[in-house]
Amino acid sequence: MKTLTNGRIITDGRILDGYDIITDGGKITAVVPHGTPQGKTVDLNGRYISAGFIDLHCHGGGGAEFIDAEPEAFRTAAAVHAKHGTRVLFPTVSATDFDTMVRVLECFRTVRKSCALEMPGVHLEGPYLALEMCGGQAPEIIRPIDPKEYNFILKNYGDLIARWSYAPEKDPDNAFAKALKAHGIVSATAHSSAEYEDICRALQADNRLITHLYSCTSTVTRRQGFRHLGIIESAFLLDALFVETIADGRHLPPELLKMIVKIKGAGRVAMITDALRPGGAGPEQEGKTYTDCPVPFVIEDGVAKLLDRSAFAGSIATTDTLLKTAVGAGITLTDAVKMLTETPAYVMHLAEKGRIAPGFDAQFTVFDDTLQIMDIML
Repeated sequence: MKTLTNGRIITDGRILDGYDIITDGGKITAVVPHGTPQGKTVDLNGRYISAGFIDLHCHGGGGAEFIDAEPEAFRTAAAVHAKHGTRVLFPTVSATDFDTMVRVLECFRTVRKSCALEMPGVHLEGPYLALEMCGGQAPEIIRPIDPKEYNFILKNYGDLIARWSYAPEKDPDNAFAKALKAHGIVSATAHSSAEYEDICRALQADNRLITHLYSCTSTVTRRQGFRHLGIIESAFLLDALFVETIADGRHLPPELLKMIVKIKGAGRVAMITDALRPGGAGPEQEGKTYTDCPVPFVIEDGVAKLLDRSAFAGSIATTDTLLKTAVGAGITLTDAVKMLTETPAYVMHLAEKGRIAPGFDAQFTVFDDTLQIMDIML
C-alpha cells in the first residue's frame, strides 16, 4: 500500500489540492483529504499528477519502429516514450505487406509484457487506404480491402489487434467494419477521401474515430457545382465522432488545434504523437535523413517530411510535447490532460484507465509547473 501525497491531482476536468491518493496492488483504492498516510508515503512536493498518458498512435522512437518486427525495437521505442510520460501505448504499423503484418503481430505476442510501458494491442494503419490520400504511407502497398487477408489475420491474431484504421469508402457494405466489431477491434477512418455518406454508413458499424484530423482527411469537394462534405466537416457535424490530433506543434498550427478543441470539446479529442523512428530524439535530429523505412523522410523544422517536402511523414514528438503544445495554444491544462488520458481511454474501451479515482489503475504521470515530466517511482 502507498500514499501519494502533496500533489496537485488533475482528473475529471479539475485540479484537486489537499488530497492524497491511496494505492494498493496496482489499483487506486481511495482519493481522500490529506491526513494520516497509509503504507509507504511518496511526497510529490507540489507537482502535478494525472492518470498515465495514453498514446493511441505511435510508430516508434529512439531509432526503432514497431514495423521492424524485432523485440528490441519494441523495447527501445517503449523505453523512450515511457521517459516522456507515456504509460499506455498502442504500437502502430503503417500500411505494409501481409508477411510483415504477421511478423509484427507474432513479435508483439512475445514482447508485449516485457516493455517499459503497457501495450494493450497493435494499431494497424492500413493497408486498406485511399491511394490519393497516402501521405506518408507507401503508395505501392496500399490495396483494396481483401476479405481473405483480413479474415486470416483476425482469426489468428485478432486478440492482439486493438484498432484497425482504413478508408471507409473502400468498404461500401461495412463488411470489414462489422468484422472488426465482431472481434472487439476499434475501427477508425484514415487516409481517406470519404464523404459524409461514407462516414455515416461507417458510423452505423461503430467506426467512431477519425485518425489524425486534417492529415490525409478529405474536405468539401464539388461535383457539377454541388458541394459534398468530407471527413473534416463530418467530424465537426457528428457529435458521436472522436478525432485524433497530432499536437506536435507542427502538423496543426496552434489556432487550428484550439479550434478543433473548441468545436469538438476535450471529451471528443485525443492527442497523439504519430511518432516515427526518431521519436523523442530531440533537436539533434535536425537535417537527418532516414531511408530504412517504407517511405524515406528527412527531419526539418522539428518534423518528419517526405524527401520532396510535399507533405509531412509523421512526427518526432512524445506525449509531453503534446501537453506543452496544447497549453501553449491556450488550451487549459485540465483539457490538455483529458485529451491525453480520459478521452483516449474511453475511445479504446480502457474502462479502468484515464482517471484518478477508486478502482482505476495506479498508472500516473507526474510533471512540474514547467510541464517537465518527473521520473518518480510510484
